[in-house]
Amino acid sequence: MARTERAHAQRGRKLMMKKSVLTAVACLMLATPGSAQTMRMIQSWNETNVMAYMPALEFKRNLEETGSGIELEIFGTETVPAYEQLTPTQDGVFDFIYTYPTYHSKALNIATSAMAPDMEKIRSSGVFGFMDTYFQKEHNLKLLASVAVGTSGIHCYLRSPLSENSDWAGRKIRGVSNYVPVIEALGGAAVSTDMGELYSSLERGVVDGACAPQSVFRATRHFEVAKFRTEPTFGQMVSYIAMNLDAWNGLSDEVKAKVEEAAIRTEADTIRIGNEAAEGELKALAEAGVEVTRFSDAAYEKVSKAYAEGVWKVVADCCGQDNSDALRKLAVDAGLSD
Repeated sequence: MARTERAHAQRGRKLMMKKSVLTAVACLMLATPGSAQTMRMIQSWNETNVMAYMPALEFKRNLEETGSGIELEIFGTETVPAYEQLTPTQDGVFDFIYTYPTYHSKALNIATSAMAPDMEKIRSSGVFGFMDTYFQKEHNLKLLASVAVGTSGIHCYLRSPLSENSDWAGRKIRGVSNYVPVIEALGGAAVSTDMGELYSSLERGVVDGACAPQSVFRATRHFEVAKFRTEPTFGQMVSYIAMNLDAWNGLSDEVKAKVEEAAIRTEADTIRIGNEAAEGELKALAEAGVEVTRFSDAAYEKVSKAYAEGVWKVVADCCGQDNSDALRKLAVDAGLSD
């Protein structure tokens, strides 16, 4: 009984600490009326995950360079855990959010992860506008940018290579919801280990591998405990930047235009930076002893099909079949998706 009471007390203290942090941030917003152009972004990655964190810094720089007059203050998972960041942004505790769609509910824009990473066409095709309208209605957010760190796509990394059948049958593989169909297509069991606990889980053999963007593999240092990475890659990891809709509506038309310019620049910058880094990253991984384990043609066909269909199923399940069908038609008509 005492142990249970202590556990409840610890959970209570953690909850109070989290509330205190959010209250402090909210008070900062109210207490500095002279700093109206200082705005706050919450984002979902540790600074040590350099490539994943980079888009937040690029957006901050682009806001300054476009002359928006906005000075961005960046908060991370030490303030609010990644899976809990949407609500305080919707409520106006934070002005901006940079996160991954499936970290939260009603993740319509996960669909971009099954599209070619052509950000200009995503906008000109009507795909971006469709998602933005949905975000404004469902999330009280103005969608600003679709963010891909390069175009290298997603790979899986393993403690031991693919089997002779080019699968991972019977192994436990960590992945977010849109990776689950890929994991299951090759006989694996999907697990949802927190990213912060994944290194130790791989090291101890609690999980046998994980699927994630190729661009962040080296920064996470997971290669130290999972020495095999799959090729070819599949899909894309496309995160997003959005703004609290009330904060957006409070901006002048001139500032809105500069914020949108900063967002569009960030889309281009993150792809360029990611692609420039990719070759060096893979070379460094090889030098660290990481080996490539290749999908057979048949296995890769399974992976690619499972990934694309899985993404669109996530969209339908989270946001309605009508929205999924309409968005997919826009993407297919533009040559962004099958």
